[in-house]
Amino acid sequence: MAVRIRLQRHGRKKRPFYRLVAADVRAQRDGAFLERLGHYNPLTEPPEIVIDEEKALKWLRRGAQPSDTAKNLLAKRGIWKKFTYEKLGKPLPDAEIAEEPDEDVESPKPPSEVGTLLTETTPDPGQ
Repeated sequence: MAVRIRLQRHGRKKRPFYRLVAADVRAQRDGAFLERLGHYNPLTEPPEIVIDEEKALKWLRRGAQPSDTAKNLLAKRGIWKKFTYEKLGKPLPDAEIAEEPDEDVESPKPPSEVGTLLTETTPDPGQ
């Protein structure tokens, strides 16, 4: 049985909403599927893409072929790149593994500013 990762269209007329599913290639577009992997809402700004990474990688490892659109969505989430590096047996580059720091979290002050008050004068090292 050949498995394909593809989109199922839901929603009403002119208001599309898509589910990312793993389905048999012989099944209809909106018909039976094996497992739901996530969803995609193109109407929100920015478009909402939610994909369960573990489920998607499980199906990719089993040989499921993504459709062009599904492949683009997997690439936007970084899942496709992770899969290709895994398939080649290479680790992901460290820069891409590290997560971006949250904007809400304050960065720590440099050591020169810690413990000094604005009214205090710091001695010049040259004098």
